[in-house]
Amino acid sequence: MTMKFSFIIPFILICHLLMGQAVADAWMESQLGSITWQESYKGVLADYHPITLQLASDQHQIAGYLIHEGDGRKHKLIGDWSNSGHFQLQERDEYERLTGYLTGTISNDQVLMKWMSADQSRLFDVKAFPERLIKIKNFKPAAEWIEIAGTPTSFISVQKMDYGIVSGIANIGGHYARFDGNCLDGTCSIWKTILPGPDDKPWNLTMRQKDLNHYKASINGVESIATIKFITPLAVKLFDNSTGFLDFTYPKFESKEYEVWLQQKIDSLWKVGIVALEANKQPEDAVRLSYRTSGWIEIVDEGDSYVSGMITYTNPDVSHRESFLWLKKEDVFVPQQELMNTPQDLATASAAAISTDPFIEDEQYNMWLQNVGYTLVIPTVSGVAMTTEFNMIYGDDLRLLSVEESKAIIKRKYWKYFGW
Repeated sequence: MTMKFSFIIPFILICHLLMGQAVADAWMESQLGSITWQESYKGVLADYHPITLQLASDQHQIAGYLIHEGDGRKHKLIGDWSNSGHFQLQERDEYERLTGYLTGTISNDQVLMKWMSADQSRLFDVKAFPERLIKIKNFKPAAEWIEIAGTPTSFISVQKMDYGIVSGIANIGGHYARFDGNCLDGTCSIWKTILPGPDDKPWNLTMRQKDLNHYKASINGVESIATIKFITPLAVKLFDNSTGFLDFTYPKFESKEYEVWLQQKIDSLWKVGIVALEANKQPEDAVRLSYRTSGWIEIVDEGDSYVSGMITYTNPDVSHRESFLWLKKEDVFVPQQELMNTPQDLATASAAAISTDPFIEDEQYNMWLQNVGYTLVIPTVSGVAMTTEFNMIYGDDLRLLSVEESKAIIKRKYWKYFGW
């Protein structure tokens, strides 16, 4: 495999970095001449794995460390600097064995990188922010369900996470899209992202919170009111060492039935993951980030009487996903088979979802959609959201059926919850 990497630092940023905090230790100084910039960054690898990056340069070479906060283990980073600003960093362990490559871009407020294992079998994103700029110290992760007024009316399910990262699902006039973005202030009351608009033009979305219940939403410079309908605290369950990591992100609903349901879903998977990580954590073992178990719960729709969404979890050899409907007042979780009129309705709904506008121009992706179909039913106020399984290559796809199409497959006794 041929690898092409670029790591570009504009001249103005180099001047900015000259003022970064001192991070160079004796080893870093031994690799460099006169240090011209140095900086420490805090962030995450593969969305949730906490890391620290320490970098310094003499404009000829770059040296530093990638540090795993879970066990404090350091991996050395070293690379050549060129006048064009393009370079590749090698990552090595304490025995000088090559363990990976780190590449990416630096702007004046964040670092976006890729970490690739030495054998090129694993590739993870890295997001980090200058430690001296991180103000989100006492921030508590939360999920918000937001309605943005306009044409079309849009709904956003956003998760605000540590390190100033946001992510979620947007429903823009019946078209679903995943997004990620970042906070712009110390409380994440201001954040931004880019969404695919219904006219195929990107929406540059900036959200500025006005009060406890409202944002001022700016979409490509046009302002509108966004109402925060519901706020739910988020929890992140973590276990990690330098061999790999486990993470599970979930909303903290006030429900005894939810707690039972949640533990049933993650307990066995979590135990298997810890055993695998503990077995390979010896320093002399060359295994490097070889094991990852991740899980997450997403809210797709929320009303006064219900929450609907899906739980997804993956480990190195399998992934699993299922939908859920929680009736708040009754504190009941309704399984998909109970929600639908007949088992045959799932095939009908899947065919209807496939026949909708795909909104994607990718032959291989569309072929995958045709083969796997839509296996999960998630009721919403606007109709049933159909979703695929989760695939490690293609991700997933969500499509919305109209209310009339949805009524044909969902039992009538549940219609009242969604306002149908």
